Amino acid sequence: MNRRQEVAAALLMLAILAMGSSASAQPAEDPVVDFVVTPSRLEIRVAPGDFLQVPVRVFNRAAQPLQLTTYVQDIEIPTTDLVAEGELAFTASKWVRFADDTLAVTGSGDGEATLDVVIPEATPSGGYHAFAYFQSVPGNDTGAVASAARIGVTLLLEVAPEGESVARAARVSDSTARVRWRNVLSPRIEATTTVVNTGDAHVLAGGVHRYRAWPGSATEEIEIGPYTTLRGTRHEFATFWDAVPLFGKVTITSELVYQVSPDDLPVILTQHTVWIIPWHLIAVGVLLAAGTGAYLGRHRIAGWYGGRRLGTEKT
Repeated sequence: MNRRQEVAAALLMLAILAMGSSASAQPAEDPVVDFVVTPSRLEIRVAPGDFLQVPVRVFNRAAQPLQLTTYVQDIEIPTTDLVAEGELAFTASKWVRFADDTLAVTGSGDGEATLDVVIPEATPSGGYHAFAYFQSVPGNDTGAVASAARIGVTLLLEVAPEGESVARAARVSDSTARVRWRNVLSPRIEATTTVVNTGDAHVLAGGVHRYRAWPGSATEEIEIGPYTTLRGTRHEFATFWDAVPLFGKVTITSELVYQVSPDDLPVILTQHTVWIIPWHLIAVGVLLAAGTGAYLGRHRIAGWYGGRRLGTEKT
């Protein structure tokens, strides 16, 4: 074996060893984590000074046992959704605790955890919120970490003395309809309605966006919501229509309803008219027409001038 063959053999052996060590360094597959929590949302009416215990069930849909850690935190609200900076004071996470820090659930089984909710005596009336969730942790029989998204319960509390009502109110801070062009021949209508909760409790709002096109009589209705807009926050309802005319007029009507009481359902109504005009196509047509006219004009003048010259030469 010459020197070149020896070097090639050595490099091949190093490659085989590297592949082997890389394969042996691969971690074992994480165990499957698949569980659900019920209920996923709790709306509770309480009074200042109340103490209550709320059961929450966890269903393990995987075959291996599940070890969970429990937490309670504020609901994560984007800054853009807050009406004012101080609205985060409406959190109830400081009043809510799990009775136990952990919960073990057998494979394909279920378990129950308890939420302890303590409302201070001096709590002002209004809506408060928190998020109670479960996080998977490594099992006892494996060294692999079985990570999972936080799964839990959205807790909405309405605090008020017995017999006292909490003010619910909402308004539309913004309602728009606009044309967006996906390509030169495909306009899209986008409609948005932003609801602001201006009351002291959470507002459940929902309704429809109605679409009507002209020319023609095409209509369509898309349901929006229902969505809980937390106290001190805003929420944007958005819809899109792709099957719209290349030229014409579209009218978008937004009709939202929110509940003040079982018998009182105020309606928020807005309407927008949008003209669909393909200005880019019109501009291209104008440029083409202008270019064609200039081209024909130059040739006409050249032809006339050439004809005049030819006529002069003949005489």
